[in-house]
Amino acid sequence: MDIKFENLAKIDEILNQLQQINKKITLEKRWLTVADLSKYLGYSKDRIYKFQNNTFIENLHFYKKQGKILFDRVAIDEWVVCKDKTNEINQSQRQIVDNILSSIKTT
Repeated sequence: MDIKFENLAKIDEILNQLQQINKKITLEKRWLTVADLSKYLGYSKDRIYKFQNNTFIENLHFYKKQGKILFDRVAIDEWVVCKDKTNEINQSQRQIVDNILSSIKTT
């Protein structure tokens, strides 16, 4: 392996940058409140509640714990990048509920 001497001097700079990235990653919260998610996505709190009721899936995008709604930042990031996947899940869940309701009505 041929490493130039001047590149060795950059190791300290690279290490410093890696440490800064590591700090940033560990400081970001995974679990967000409505207010946190509102700031994170740039939507109003009312809009977040609408997403929670109409779009987000409980136990996937958010969890209810002791009266608090906690949103999973990782799942929300996935939703932002790939809304189609969430829509497919919503549609399949709605179809399951519709099938159950229609079977109940017929009995």
